[in-house]
Amino acid sequence: MKCRRPERPGWRRLALVLGLLTAACASLPPVTGTASYEGRFSLVVTGEDRHEAVSGRFALTVDRSDVTLDLSTPLGTTVARVQSGPAGARLTVPSAGGLRTEEGPDAEALSLQVLGWTLPVSGISDWIEGRPAAGRPYRLDPDEGGATQLEQDGWTIRFAPRGTDGRMRRIDMSRPRQGDAPAVSLRVVLDA
Repeated sequence: MKCRRPERPGWRRLALVLGLLTAACASLPPVTGTASYEGRFSLVVTGEDRHEAVSGRFALTVDRSDVTLDLSTPLGTTVARVQSGPAGARLTVPSAGGLRTEEGPDAEALSLQVLGWTLPVSGISDWIEGRPAAGRPYRLDPDEGGATQLEQDGWTIRFAPRGTDGRMRRIDMSRPRQGDAPAVSLRVVLDA
């Protein structure tokens, strides 16, 4: 008897988007901003009857209070773009007809709705610099080995020691399961 894996709408959508993007050759224009970061990510999503892992590349652009996060395959094909700012959030994914855009009040709720899991878009532009996001409660604890742990917005962020140039190299973010949202573990490794 074969075991059948339960349906995972977020990952099915992500796989569909990846296939459509590759087939349709739809592309998103590059984003420019005051600060930009690139690197690799690995994501593990765990919920009731669910355990999934995915990895790829990311590009994060910050322009004042506007944040754009591009997720792509390991080969560089953009799978999703999440934009967040004071006016709300927008998630753009490829579709059969070109590009499809969904809008919502914040990037976390929108990513949960469209992808099936939460992305930490509202805090990542500060966390990637090794600091808490301004104007929101947080807890900061030093950890053994020179790393620091931050708790903010329901996420636990562990910063690896900075490189010799003072920049962050690796950040591990995790969020426990909350309501319908599955548990998420996200590792970000920044390019030198």
